[in-house]
Amino acid sequence: MGALGAVPLAKKLALEAGGTPVAVAVLTTGVAAGLVLAWVIARGHGGRLLDLDRRSALAVLAVGALGSGAVPLMGLLAMTATSASNRALFQSAYPVATAAAAWLLLGERPSWITRGLIVLVCGGLALMNVEGGGDGIGLGWPFWLLLGTLPLIGLADVIAKKALDDRRPETVAAGRVVGGFCVLLLALPWFDARLVETVRLAAPTLAVAGLGMAIFAIALYQVFDRTRASIAASLIALAPVLTLAGEAWMLDVSLTLLQWCGFAVVLAGVIGLARRA
Repeated sequence: MGALGAVPLAKKLALEAGGTPVAVAVLTTGVAAGLVLAWVIARGHGGRLLDLDRRSALAVLAVGALGSGAVPLMGLLAMTATSASNRALFQSAYPVATAAAAWLLLGERPSWITRGLIVLVCGGLALMNVEGGGDGIGLGWPFWLLLGTLPLIGLADVIAKKALDDRRPETVAAGRVVGGFCVLLLALPWFDARLVETVRLAAPTLAVAGLGMAIFAIALYQVFDRTRASIAASLIALAPVLTLAGEAWMLDVSLTLLQWCGFAVVLAGVIGLARRA
């Protein structure tokens, strides 16, 4: 929970220090990929990555491109105009995206209570992002960009479930971050060449963000193997609270009453969904 809560805040600090979104995405994912890969090799499972058949390898690459490539980059682009807490809140809603994708793509039939919780979470995210100004009240572009990450995460999880269900979790975790890093690295020359400058400006926070991503990828499967899934998922859902506390301390961020309501509604909905799952 601590690692997951620290990642958006560390990335936001890297952006505030002068890092560019594409460079921050590449560097943090690269750090995470190196650490997770080292952990898998140290446990003697490195050969499993080389033993993937063509179908599984393509699935790992697709999951990495979506979950560890496009989604972090979209989150960073949104954080140039919104808070890390808002990003973390969308991050906590990923189980909702997975449930919705399983419903639509795998034919799973959620109960009416589950459907209601999905709608509740979406409503809370909208409340968190309501903006007022001279042109009236509306939802800014960061909301729509972050909302776009939800179906991508849902699709990535569906692909993993259909094509990688028989693979060891650590193999999927390593392949996911390595695949995301490769996709982002390919995009770097086309969209941003300020990699060295970003390292110079924000090396400590980049390292923290990458370490947090790696710890979460590694610890997630260990936690689910050792405790009830509902308890683990409920704790993970509380990570945005830590992000908000850190952002209030380091960046003087505060929420309006309407945003507090949205924040609470999302957390209640996500925890309720996790406990039902």
